Amino acid sequence: MNEAVKDTIVNAIRAIAVQRGLSLPPLTDSTEIVEGLGFKSLAVAALIAMLEEELGVDPFSHEDVMITDIRTVGDLCSVYVCFAKPVR
Repeated sequence: MNEAVKDTIVNAIRAIAVQRGLSLPPLTDSTEIVEGLGFKSLAVAALIAMLEEELGVDPFSHEDVMITDIRTVGDLCSVYVCFAKPVR
């Protein structure tokens, strides 16, 4: 997995959690975004918007990627690794 993309995603998750006043458990690939992190729909939307800005791509604009298929941090990393532009 592209570690730069994963680091960007983890940092974005932490930033959204701080903005929303959420305390995070240790983040692993199997951590569930809604159940495990407590992210509600607005937090998920803010996360996706932040990742689009940071990584320069919206993988959910591709018809074969559905936001409802993304349940875990690992799922999120996998989809962004496929579509993200190189992180500098």
